[in-house]
Order: sequence, then C-alpha cells, then structure tokens
Amino acid sequence: MRARPASGADRPLPGLPHANLYGMDRETLAGALAPLTSRPFHADQVYHWLYGRNATDIGAMTDLPAALRSALADRFRVAWPEIADVRLSRDGSKKYILKLEDGGEIEAVYIVYGSRVTLCLSSQIGCPLACRFCLTGTMGLVRNLAPGEITGQVSVLAHDNGLARNGYRVVLMGMGEPLNNYDAVLRAFRILVDEKGFGLAPRRVTLSTAGVVPGIERLGKETPRPRLAVSLGAARDALRDDLMPINRKYDVKTLMEACRGFPLAPRERVTFEYVLLDGLNDAPADARLLARLIRGVRAKVNLIPYNEAGVPDFRTPDQDRANRFREALLARGVPATIRWSKGRDIGAACGQLVRGPAGPSPAGMTA
Repeated sequence: MRARPASGADRPLPGLPHANLYGMDRETLAGALAPLTSRPFHADQVYHWLYGRNATDIGAMTDLPAALRSALADRFRVAWPEIADVRLSRDGSKKYILKLEDGGEIEAVYIVYGSRVTLCLSSQIGCPLACRFCLTGTMGLVRNLAPGEITGQVSVLAHDNGLARNGYRVVLMGMGEPLNNYDAVLRAFRILVDEKGFGLAPRRVTLSTAGVVPGIERLGKETPRPRLAVSLGAARDALRDDLMPINRKYDVKTLMEACRGFPLAPRERVTFEYVLLDGLNDAPADARLLARLIRGVRAKVNLIPYNEAGVPDFRTPDQDRANRFREALLARGVPATIRWSKGRDIGAACGQLVRGPAGPSPAGMTA
C-alpha cells in the first residue's frame, strides 16, 4: 500500500529542518521509516513509543537498534504543542493555552468530575460557524489542526497531570467544528483508540458538532467511530437560524433526519447539547417542542446553562428555571441532565474558549 504523504505539522517547518514523527499514523510512519530499515515492525515499535508511551526522546526507544535510533534522530524530531500558560479553576479544572510550532495558539481543558477526568480538545484554531452565543466564533477560522496537533493536546495534558494510560475520557468540544476538519480528526481518533496508540475505547471519545449533516452521515459509516453529540441550541428553525447560522444550510428537519439515521450500538445514545439562554429558549414551551423534536431518536439531552463570556444579549438562566426545563423533558420521557460547566471562572467552560484580542482576560470572566 502506498504511504500517505506527510501533511500539516508532519512536514518540516521554517527553521525546523527535521520532520516531526509525532502525529504520523501507522501508514505514514511506515513510509517515513522505509528508507532506514527493512523491518516493518520497527515502525510499529516507534508508533507505540510515540503514543502508547508518550516518548519524546528518540534515544529512549531502547528496543530499536542503536543505529536506527541514531538515523531517526538525524532525520526526525518528536515535538508536542508547547504549554504557554495554565489557568487553574476553583473547581479543579485547568485551561491550557498551547502554542503550536507555527506560532498559532489553541486552548484545551482538563476537567474533573469526582474521580472522572475528561480532556476537552480543539480541532481548529478558531471556528467558522459564528454561533452568536459562542466566544470562539468571534475569531472566525484561522486554520485546521493537523492530527498531531489534536493528539498532542492529549499527550500534553496527560503528561502534565500524571494521568494513567486509559485514565480519562476525550471530548472534541473545544475550539472549532470537528466535522469541518474531518480527515485530520478521524486520523487523530484512530491513533487515540489504537491498542498500540493511546488505547482508549471508542466509547470514551465523543465528537460534538453544531450540525454538519454530511459529516454526521459520513461519521455513521466509520468503524470504529466516536460517540456523537449534537449542539442543538433551539428546536425551531427561526430561532436556530438566528443563533446558529449553520441552520440556514442544514435546517432542523434535515439535521434530525441525519440523527435518526445515525447507527447506534445497543446501549448507545445520541447526545443533544442544549444551551439554555435566559428568556430566549428556556421556556416550558421550548421544552415541549424539544421533546417532540427528538421523539424517535435514542437520545439524551445535556442542558447547559449559558456560560457568560462577554458576548452581548445573552444571560445565564437561574437554577430554578433550568430545573423546570429539565423536569418538563423528564415528564415527557426524555432523559435529561443539567451540566453546570466547569472552569467558568477561568474562561474554560463551553463557549468560552478563544485566543487573540477577542478573548477576555481571566479577571473579566464571570464565575
């Protein structure tokens, strides 16, 4: 099989003469090592060192012949994103500002729920979808991330927090729309769930989309694939058109048809994420409409009270209002939970991730 050419961060960058081994999948890595060794299993060993053992020192790959290690060190490097800053929340969450090799910056979040750790990853620098209530959308799209820049967030956060292998979940819910960077995200996902890679069970990886219908349909054909979460925001077109411009391309009916057609394992559900915006989409009538909309889909609803982030015209509903919305869903047989986001005091909560001049300082964030 012909090796896939290196792309994105796999290639040498100006001032960095060597290509980065980190981020290469099995096929690309095999092609990169082919001129240096006639034994294919050497590529498997390097792959496991990179992702299964989080090694950055080629010299430490001691089950490789010394001559091969020397040749690799002469031609390649192993580099993760660099930690530019870490902000610690009162609730134990951490927001990581990560610098990429071309100078771009992204944010990733370490989240703690009791004994469970979740790593929230970005898939793009910025986001092109411009959802009105989301601070990330104010950036526009700067560029897509390469596979190694996606998996690199896991390596950095796992290493910095001393996490055991398999000791966390991953959600692609950070900066960007994952299905608009489909190929790189799926290459990263395959490394995450590979037994010789990060070794995560596919069910421990969730991908969140704002409703890119062709991507949802394509994702349903993947084996294995991550769990699907859909950011809904509103159950009627007029409001969703205003809040989430992607709805003008893929309206609520089209989106729900894609969700109904999405193949699910016996105990699997589609997660609908519904941001509660005070006075806009959180009335009992909205709950009734939402319950009617998702009827026939094996689903659960995560209600996310809006995380205020300096975007005008949007406020967080009070707890009683959020509870009444949830109770209205439960009364109609819809499994629903309220997710009060972690890291709100450091700008790490859902909809608050941003880099560049559009972002508020931590002191300006609402707790």
